[in-house]
Amino acid sequence: MGKAAIYARYSSEGQRETSIEDQYRNCEQRAKHDGWTVVRRYRDQAISGSTADRPGYQQMLRDAEARQFDVLLVDDLSRLSRDQIDTERTRRRLVHWGIRLIGVSDGIDTATKGHKLMSAVKGVMNELYLDDLADKTHRGLAGQALKGYNCGGRTYGYRHVPIYHPSEKDEYGRLRIMAVQREIEEIQAKWVRQIFRWYADGLSPRWIAGELNRLGVPGPGAEWKRKRRSARYGTWSASALHGDPKAGTGLLNNPLYTGRLIWNRRQWVRNPETRRKVPKLRPESEWIVVERPKLRIVDQKLWDAVQARRRAQGEAQMTVGKVRTGRGPKYLLSGLLKCGACESNYVMKDYYRYGCAGHLNRGEAHCTNHLSVPRAIVEDRCLQSIRRDLFTPEALNLFIKETSRLLAERRRRHRPELAEAQRRLVAVEREIANIMQAIKEGILTATTKAELEKAEAERTCLQETLQADMRGLDKVAAFLPRAAERYRALVTNLAQVTLPRVAEARQQIRELVGEIKLVPTAEGYLEAELTGRYQGLVKLAVGTKLNNLVAGEGFEPSTFGL
Repeated sequence: MGKAAIYARYSSEGQRETSIEDQYRNCEQRAKHDGWTVVRRYRDQAISGSTADRPGYQQMLRDAEARQFDVLLVDDLSRLSRDQIDTERTRRRLVHWGIRLIGVSDGIDTATKGHKLMSAVKGVMNELYLDDLADKTHRGLAGQALKGYNCGGRTYGYRHVPIYHPSEKDEYGRLRIMAVQREIEEIQAKWVRQIFRWYADGLSPRWIAGELNRLGVPGPGAEWKRKRRSARYGTWSASALHGDPKAGTGLLNNPLYTGRLIWNRRQWVRNPETRRKVPKLRPESEWIVVERPKLRIVDQKLWDAVQARRRAQGEAQMTVGKVRTGRGPKYLLSGLLKCGACESNYVMKDYYRYGCAGHLNRGEAHCTNHLSVPRAIVEDRCLQSIRRDLFTPEALNLFIKETSRLLAERRRRHRPELAEAQRRLVAVEREIANIMQAIKEGILTATTKAELEKAEAERTCLQETLQADMRGLDKVAAFLPRAAERYRALVTNLAQVTLPRVAEARQQIRELVGEIKLVPTAEGYLEAELTGRYQGLVKLAVGTKLNNLVAGEGFEPSTFGL
């Protein structure tokens, strides 16, 4: 009797939690019919199938790779993903891992001939469904925007007022919301005007953000973030004020404060490499502009004064060459340093020194850590600690001993599975030999060819199963006697890194220590904390995902003053 797993998902559009139970029931009936035992159930609720970043989906893939089940049942292939590339990638993974994938409602079954074509067609149809849905949604929003209704997120200074249908009700029995309009929220509007006046008077966005936080003015989205138990992030930051004038982001650039609503300025496009959505500016001819004088908060004279200063500052930045080019961080520890007081990143506050971004951009009320440190000092001290203190001979010996024990344990645990795979491989080889003999004797039919292809595919899968896990274990085992030598080579290379390889070196440090916490002390200096990571050390040395081979969080932390 085979072991089966079920994956179910629904998006928030017109579906409820009962949809999950309906999918489970349909898949359970198929499992019962075929005599399979359902041992795992995975679900993702109110999450779009256009993204692979789903907790239940990712856990299912991890368990599939670990062979926790033999068959994966989904109601139809669109539950797995609505992205054609991701659907095909997942299908290939499951086949490679020896997991049979079945779409109960749409007839997809990777154990049948021709499933590749059916899966590809279904994947294209699912992706076209998303494209069609996006087009229809965009058309509907355009109509709402032309009427002056809200089509996006919240804007500081305004509240949202729903407009209800006089009779129609939604699935919960409440009057259906037809649209959402904005109204001025007077308390917030007062602070919007004050921010514009401060800026027009020559004060910087950093000073303004710090003053607002000192006065205890709730930042944009503070109420929502408080409900999410992250009220600390409801404070003001300089970036929320200055934003990007070209993209129309940032409080000081928002034309809505003059009663001018602009919609369709940007579109979000998925990067095919990272699978993340990034904003892209649309041509101005596609913008929808609606005048709403009742929504004006800032008078025209004050608005013009602020925009004049924004343009002057932009020209000054162009003159001194401070405009961002879009390249990644160029310093060795950028993105790795964290403030021990507020957990914000430590960023370059000028050409030479790191400082807490929380204190720098949000002020003293957000974070009292005003201490900064020269970039050359923090890089030198951290590299010294990684080289000298982090992975001591005693710690490496403990690591080698523990990893050797885990290697032996994994080999023992996998021995029965590998023995069964070896026995099945011998049987499949015998089947292939018999089919080849029949072909030599002139027995060549469509059925013979199909059986040969099926047996050869199973042989390839069994061979990969026998080799893949052992290759990873063998790499780690071969690394252990030279662990200290390889580690010294790694940190020596880090100390000699040149500018073109800074990104690579930064990733190596991230693997070795994760993040570096800079903690302000009562004596008025910073103390750095680093903790070595077992998995990072092995990953850098042997280039394997390890599949959770190495246990434990890491070595004892190394702490030193800066």
